[in-house]
Amino acid sequence: MGFLFEYLKVTTLEAVFTARGAGRLPEYLGSTIRGILGHCFRDFVCDMRATKCFACEKQSGCLYVRNFANTGGQGGAINPYVLLSCTQGKTEWKPGDECKFRLTLFGTAAESPGIYMDALLAMERRGWGVAKIPFVLNRVVDWETGRLIYGAGRPYLRNLTPHAMEIRPVNARSVMVSFQTPVRIVAGKTLFTSLPFQELVRFLMGRFAQMTQAYTDYVMEWDQEEMLRQAGQIKTVAEHWNYLDFSRYSINSPNGKLELPARTGWALYEGDLGAFVPYLEAGRYLHVGKNTTIGFGRYELYYDGGFTV
Repeated sequence: MGFLFEYLKVTTLEAVFTARGAGRLPEYLGSTIRGILGHCFRDFVCDMRATKCFACEKQSGCLYVRNFANTGGQGGAINPYVLLSCTQGKTEWKPGDECKFRLTLFGTAAESPGIYMDALLAMERRGWGVAKIPFVLNRVVDWETGRLIYGAGRPYLRNLTPHAMEIRPVNARSVMVSFQTPVRIVAGKTLFTSLPFQELVRFLMGRFAQMTQAYTDYVMEWDQEEMLRQAGQIKTVAEHWNYLDFSRYSINSPNGKLELPARTGWALYEGDLGAFVPYLEAGRYLHVGKNTTIGFGRYELYYDGGFTV
């Protein structure tokens, strides 16, 4: 059970930056960090800056499109990473303040993390936010092993070792899925108001299938219809959701803002969970729903009143 998803390798880099100036940053930093990281990433590989990625004749072989801003294709428009800002709710920054976030890489990205490390280092050369606050990279560690990847100006890339997702066996009849970051599960253009277990599993399975097809050589063989039928037997005992009117800066939007309505909250499910525990556990790595690249859709699981870590 511990290596059920061995084919999908994973690496989580935890980066800690230290502010060298003062200013304001958004309360939720996921979008800001992704934007800066993306600019740094594109600087390395793109010689067609005036062309949109989706219209670029070089996109099929582009490292930026492949590893950071997938435009679609056979595997769908899915990217091989998720971000998780560990610094939330802070808007006023001063010299010495630390910003911590995690970058989790999947599949081929986890097996070739060097370019992501280069982009993290390049973030030192850009000012952050409207105030252009300078930050310096303090350290990067492998979040799961605690091994140092970069510190005091020195790289320790030999410590970068992708591994299979650790999936623990859990014997439970109920589970609370509690979202630690906003979640956007959208059908058509409609944001969910209730989250039946079957819908949660549907979106999790879709994400697994896309990630596997786009970033591994593995061919998934599973009976999706049967799994969804079984998921339909799991009952929602209780749920609670709050609406979040979230928006982020977007150069491609008419008013400079992209509206990303989301929800925060939790749901408690009960039933025969045995077949679904591995997928729920693996979803803690991949997140679920839209905008996972800025950290949305991160959840924790509480089984029968207990917490899995």
